[in-house]
Amino acid sequence: MPSWLATAAAWAWRLLLLVLAAAVVVQVATRLSLVTVPLLVALILATLAGPPTRRLVRAGWRPAFAAFVVVFGGVALVLGALLALVPLLVAQTRELVPTVLVAVQDLLDWLEGGPLGFDPVQLQQFGEQALQQFEQQTGALAMGALLALVTAVEFAVALILALVLLFFLVKDADRLSGWCLARAPEAHRDTLRGVGQRAWDALAGYVRGTALVAAIDAIGIAIGLAVVGVPLVLPLAALVFIGGFVPIIGAFVSGLLAVLVALADGGPTTALIVLAIVIAVQQVESDVLQPLIMRRLVAVPLHPIMVLAVLVAGTVLVGVVGAFLAVPLAAVASAVANELRLRHQTDVGGPRPLGGRRGELDEDPSPVLPSWRSRRRRRN
Repeated sequence: MPSWLATAAAWAWRLLLLVLAAAVVVQVATRLSLVTVPLLVALILATLAGPPTRRLVRAGWRPAFAAFVVVFGGVALVLGALLALVPLLVAQTRELVPTVLVAVQDLLDWLEGGPLGFDPVQLQQFGEQALQQFEQQTGALAMGALLALVTAVEFAVALILALVLLFFLVKDADRLSGWCLARAPEAHRDTLRGVGQRAWDALAGYVRGTALVAAIDAIGIAIGLAVVGVPLVLPLAALVFIGGFVPIIGAFVSGLLAVLVALADGGPTTALIVLAIVIAVQQVESDVLQPLIMRRLVAVPLHPIMVLAVLVAGTVLVGVVGAFLAVPLAAVASAVANELRLRHQTDVGGPRPLGGRRGELDEDPSPVLPSWRSRRRRRN
């Protein structure tokens, strides 16, 4: 047998086993999504809730009380902001409805007298056919409403579970990491500690960097909308911020909504101005701010091709939740692979001095999840 064929066969069956193992993990995680998704969301939010909790603990607060104040105080702050936006959203939507109706009528007039030359009778027949199709699908719509109710209940349960898990992750970071290390063989504890630390750093850096970039994007677009005079500035800015956590697709959808609102309120000229503002802000964010911020906060930044690939794969496999979780999980996997590669090189080539750059191998005595006790020991 030729040597190249033997090498290719060896690589093929190993890759096949890895793909099969990954498929089994994804299938099990999907079946247990009511547990796995809240756990992943809690881990992501723990990167934001951990630092203020540690500051309160260093100030003399008990860990449980500090975690409770940060987690549930943050939830109360978000809910309060949403409730404060509701009256503004309702008032501006009422003002926008007549404009939308006029825009729809203008669109119908353009369809009748424009270059397409639609017959008004054809438009009326099309509306009647759509109404008949709607009436025929009442049973399916009722079933869809029932499924939506079930989904809403599952979402509420998952949200409560995520908050509870977040509280314990923030409060018991030392105990959880120590428990995991104690279950590992002693010969592999150093590797597990280093891999866990790098994974946590990558996740924290990605979440904080994405939040900072999304906030800058939302503020820039909000200022542009306010200058132009487009309504619903705050709700649109909130959508832009949330969309920033879904790379590529989120920015496109949130920007499109802003352009549509501008079109309904001020016509094509205002919509074109808003489109120019959205494109300018997003280009500055994607070409200047995001590379600069992510390079500083994430040890192993991902190439845009990899981001797009894992984003599409996560959306196809899991849906909307996969779109949110695919990229941070890919960042963590890349950091773990980089850490294992560096450790393998060190084992082959011998140890290197301590104090290397971030992302390189060094002796890190901290637990998997960084905590206030470990950081205090390092400072002392």
